Amino acid sequence: MTHSSPSLSDTKRARRLKDKLTRQTVRFGGVMVLVTLLLLFFYLLTVVIPLFHQASVTLSERFSVSSPGAPRFVGADNRNQLVYSLDETGVLTVARRPRQSSMPQQPQQPQQPQQPQQPQQPQEKTTFPQAETVLQRALSTLSDPAMSWAQATAPFIAVENAPGEVGVWQLRFGNDDQASDAVIPQLSRISAFGGPVTVDANRQPLDKIALAIPDSLHGQPIAPVLAAVTADNQLMIYRGQHKTSFPLSAPVNQLALSGDGQRLFIRQHHTLSVWQVNNDMPIKRERLDLTHVNDSSVVNMTLLAGGRSLILQHQNGDLTQWFDVLKSGEPSLTNVRTFSPGAGAKIIAPELHRKSVATVDDTGQLSLVHVTSEKQRHFDKRFTSVPEALAFAPRANALMAVTQNQWQWLAVDNPHPEVSLHSLWQKVWYEGYSSPQYVWQSTSADDSFEAKLSVVPVIFGTLKVAVVALLFAVPMAIGAAIYTAYFMSSGLRRWVKPTVETIEALPTVIIGFLAGLWLAPWVEAHIASVFMLLILIPFVLLGLSACWRMIPRYARRRLPDNAQILVIIPVLLLVGTMAVSLGPWIEQIWLGGDARQFITHELGIGYDQRNALVVGIAMGFAVVPTIFSIAEDAIFSVPPHLKQGALALGATHWQTLMRVVLLTASPGIFSAVMMGLGRAVGETMIVLMATGNTPIMDWNLLEGLRTLSANIAIEMPESEVGSSHYRVLFLTAFILFVFTFVFNTLAELVRQRLRDKYSHL
Repeated sequence: MTHSSPSLSDTKRARRLKDKLTRQTVRFGGVMVLVTLLLLFFYLLTVVIPLFHQASVTLSERFSVSSPGAPRFVGADNRNQLVYSLDETGVLTVARRPRQSSMPQQPQQPQQPQQPQQPQQPQEKTTFPQAETVLQRALSTLSDPAMSWAQATAPFIAVENAPGEVGVWQLRFGNDDQASDAVIPQLSRISAFGGPVTVDANRQPLDKIALAIPDSLHGQPIAPVLAAVTADNQLMIYRGQHKTSFPLSAPVNQLALSGDGQRLFIRQHHTLSVWQVNNDMPIKRERLDLTHVNDSSVVNMTLLAGGRSLILQHQNGDLTQWFDVLKSGEPSLTNVRTFSPGAGAKIIAPELHRKSVATVDDTGQLSLVHVTSEKQRHFDKRFTSVPEALAFAPRANALMAVTQNQWQWLAVDNPHPEVSLHSLWQKVWYEGYSSPQYVWQSTSADDSFEAKLSVVPVIFGTLKVAVVALLFAVPMAIGAAIYTAYFMSSGLRRWVKPTVETIEALPTVIIGFLAGLWLAPWVEAHIASVFMLLILIPFVLLGLSACWRMIPRYARRRLPDNAQILVIIPVLLLVGTMAVSLGPWIEQIWLGGDARQFITHELGIGYDQRNALVVGIAMGFAVVPTIFSIAEDAIFSVPPHLKQGALALGATHWQTLMRVVLLTASPGIFSAVMMGLGRAVGETMIVLMATGNTPIMDWNLLEGLRTLSANIAIEMPESEVGSSHYRVLFLTAFILFVFTFVFNTLAELVRQRLRDKYSHL
């Protein structure tokens, strides 16, 4: 005894030490899991939050440019080294910004002036450095020439250089051979119309000019277009070498040509005419009365980037956006939305590549508005008077405002104007669409593409595939778990349960591969057979159950255990064979020989080969082992004395199952279903390979879909780091994270309530 007591004491002490270490290790592991989740949560949040920051505008510098007249058009090169203006006398001036010419070795210099805090000071009291003029040329000999500016990185200029004659110029920017980082201007006259254009043979002065020189359309070159209005109200349209003329009934206030040269907009006081110019003979497509639009007269108009939307500026400061909408099969210019950036806005400047505009009202308030997101990104008092000219830099990182040849260079930080709560979560009326819709379309080959970043379609696709997969998996998995745990013999259960759980180890990429390359084409070729199977199998199982109950009890007792399986499996195989054999016959007699054509053309239901039905079957197959394993363990773990007590009191096996076993196992069964839901929501490879990845909102099981996880996997490698697209993808990851967290939390709460409710059984 003297030797055994210390040994026993040492054993207990060692056991307590091990228990304590185990508890601390488990506790540490749990804390680290929580810390990891919190770090992931806050990392996603830090990437997403910049999407909703307001734009900022700060005065970077002020300078003066020597020019004979007041500028009508201004701009800058792509590197923001040069500024240029075309003034009211037809003189083009290109100058180097002071900080670029005097201090090229100090890139930090723009941060030095911090004067936007006092925009109310009169400009006459401010000393402006002189910009270095590097090019100045008179493009016209007229005192008041008609002119047009086709704004671009390398802009085109149309100027009336003699009465009734128009010259077309292009301003390019190249690299200086002596200084590779310096930009030099190159002005050249182009013969887009075969030389100078004589608009009017009688040499009538021109009143308005509009110019469009598109690159190409669908890979085909497009003839340049020039529209001009003479002093006697004659409209002249040049399309390449082809000329047409039309008399107008009233003077023209403004002309505007779309960038592709296919539409011409003519504003005549309270009327707006839309001309179709893409044919040899232009035609007036429609005429709109603007008298009662917005209860305010129109004072200005401009085209947004891409030339599909027209912005009308009203006397009261409101902006209305117009673009073509199909009505009765024909395009019709429609007032889509209205903005109120300021009171009595007087000048407007669109961005070159995004759907943003800048306006300045009578009080000097500067506003930045993005039309798609319908959000005013910036609003503050920036000027003491309305500038004579206002324009964005090509990269939209600066605004140029000119008053009496005195320039203000305003640095603009507006990286994500196309993203707002409205554009992410609500229907948006996009250009070319017949009505507001939820759309996800993040990229396009067009530089002026209107980004469509609604997260609703991908969230809808995630929920849709989860619902379809659970409809397929839950009845099968729960039914199999009940039969295996409650009715199946122990010997057979030892084989069935490990076999089903082994399926869970099958890589999902294999399931997705088989679903996309084998199952989807097979379902398309046997649509009638598939629907026959979905209808017949439940009825066949119910019929077999009824037949089994009709067998006398004494006869059933003499049958071996699980004899039902020996009947059910051959019958189901027979039903499947019959459905596959009868499918073509049914298609030939009732579906016109082709079930897909019948569904598409006769029923008007869309059909994609890789659709929600296919992914639901594949996903259900992947989810079944998870739900089955957890539910089967929960049912099998119900204490035997509960079942034996119910049977002893005279309850049948079914009564015991429904009123005792399932209620006691309900927390585990619910956990199994929620685990299956989490697996379906977060699954990537199956939906990536087995669906068409089309982000559409349609409950039709024969249409494709796109989920949150698949969307991230597809588009993240293509997104530019830090771009709106990149951050919105992180937002979808954040939404998926929140969904999973909320579902798991609710599942745990429900599970605890079920456990507390039925713990007394």
